[in-house]
Amino acid sequence: MSRPGRSRPGPISQPTRIGQARPSHLVSTTGVGAVVDLPALSVIVRGTDAWSAANQQVVHEPRLLSEVQRTLGPTVSALKSAPVDPAAADDPWTQVGVPVSPFPGWLRCPQCHRLGALHGSNQFVLVHRWGRRPDLAKIVHAGCPHQANRADARKRRCIPARFLVACARGHLDDFPYVEFVHQARGAVCGGPQLTMRDSASTLAPQVTIGCSECGASANVARASGTDGSDRLPRCRGRHPHLQMFEDCGAPLRLIVLGASNLWFGVSASALHLPSSESLADRIGEHWELLGAQPTPQVVKAIVDGMDELRSLRDEPVDEIWAEIEKMRAGGGPVPAEPGDLLDEEWQLLSRPTSEKQDEDFRAAPNLIVPPGYEGLLDQVVRVPRLREVQALLGFTRLEGPDGREGRPANLAPLRRGPVDWVPAVEKRGEGVFLQLREDRVAAWEDAVADHPRIENLRQAHRAWREANDRPADPLFPMARMLLLHTMSHLLIRQVALECGYSSASIRERLYVGQPGTRTAGFLLSTAASDSEGTLGGLVALGETDHLTRLLDQAMEDAARCSSDPLCAEHEPSPGDRTQHAAACHACLFVSETSCEANNRWLDRAVLVDLTGNGLAFPR
Repeated sequence: MSRPGRSRPGPISQPTRIGQARPSHLVSTTGVGAVVDLPALSVIVRGTDAWSAANQQVVHEPRLLSEVQRTLGPTVSALKSAPVDPAAADDPWTQVGVPVSPFPGWLRCPQCHRLGALHGSNQFVLVHRWGRRPDLAKIVHAGCPHQANRADARKRRCIPARFLVACARGHLDDFPYVEFVHQARGAVCGGPQLTMRDSASTLAPQVTIGCSECGASANVARASGTDGSDRLPRCRGRHPHLQMFEDCGAPLRLIVLGASNLWFGVSASALHLPSSESLADRIGEHWELLGAQPTPQVVKAIVDGMDELRSLRDEPVDEIWAEIEKMRAGGGPVPAEPGDLLDEEWQLLSRPTSEKQDEDFRAAPNLIVPPGYEGLLDQVVRVPRLREVQALLGFTRLEGPDGREGRPANLAPLRRGPVDWVPAVEKRGEGVFLQLREDRVAAWEDAVADHPRIENLRQAHRAWREANDRPADPLFPMARMLLLHTMSHLLIRQVALECGYSSASIRERLYVGQPGTRTAGFLLSTAASDSEGTLGGLVALGETDHLTRLLDQAMEDAARCSSDPLCAEHEPSPGDRTQHAAACHACLFVSETSCEANNRWLDRAVLVDLTGNGLAFPR
């Protein structure tokens, strides 16, 4: 990561390295628009229009690219990885990876409690103590009266002011400290000098903002809650990651720096499927590259040198070139009919064969279903090799995305203007796929369709969508989703204890199908950006003996929670927008990197009898 740097007040010289992040985090947890808490700085990741294109690689996954184009528009032409970190001899503006800017724009000096804006004055400066330790860069208060005798490098680092304001449309801004503290006076004094004092707590009631120039003061608690929103100005439409403003005027809400609802990434992902396509289809997937080549010799060199084109290596170059010439004469490849990403994966995972396997996908079904679960499971498929590509489409603030929809109404953009590419990361790993018996699931789904608990969750789902300006989804399969999602989370938590991977590194992929063609299954996988993938700890637990034990333990854990009876008796009440019932952090919730639905649609009562009124699935 980098920001335009300066060691003393003055014009910006060249980028300054100030930290690092994993490429996968730039799609999942610290993507465009996210505020990143570095050891000594708080920064926001800039929009993709500020990224350097010189050191990026194209990630090839045609199915995912088509899905991104359906969501963001046809202007998207590529999926690209995060910029790499090239040699120091290169252009200094490309020596760094992803550009960031300091945010929030207000800092507090821990010595004198001075609260001031980073920009527009010379009182705060960026200091690098050692050139090879970018993580030790810090911002200090140059004019602190309590540290006047210290060199800048020895002064205590300033702390980012912890309060921000955001609106439901994805805008984010600094808290209006000057206006807020002078609100009771009706006007800002001539030369405000602000201080922030607290009792080392993140709670708003403990924080007081004062002005030493005029004596005005205000407690930040006045800005919290629904009433506090009325005391804040209207949103001015700021996108700090794009360094721009747009028309908005929506109500603002107080939010604390580091809050979990400050940034929700909206992404799409796809598994690699072995190619069983014609030569024309395989060439069409890489038409922008192959269609621009002048001779067969150049095409052969490219095919031999790129892993993404290995499916063409066994084809004679003369036949490849003849097909390219034929496609050129016809104006390019014929667009394929768009298909659903999950449905295509379901077809392969539910019917694994040795004919549809390659270096990036291998799957083998277990011969028998775990004993005692024949009424629940149809089959278990171990996937010792898979490749997943995940792309960032945008993000939301305050409210997370639905998890099953394409483009949320409040999606914040990745860049100014039309999006021509999106950040993506490819990972290789392993997984276990569990397919439930469709006949039993469908019968249970019909039996509990009118159950009060299911209906309450449907109403909560409708209320949540209405509150977030999303159209109603009357065909949403609530009961089916509760069953699959709850079972998935129970297994994630149980598997993490034995497989050698943390629960945050295990991802779920739910397959519920479409109206009229419902499916029932889920894939638990773990992957790494390393080309060798992972070590096999997860897929080994898919063997029948191990999986039987894990399922038994998961069902036993589902019967109790340390928060019972409060957890077991919880269900949404009328008007409530909580989209889970008997579920909490102690029993079902998992990391945001693991769950594709933001810990919604969970209820232990669908697997074990907590209600005593026939809701639990009969195993």
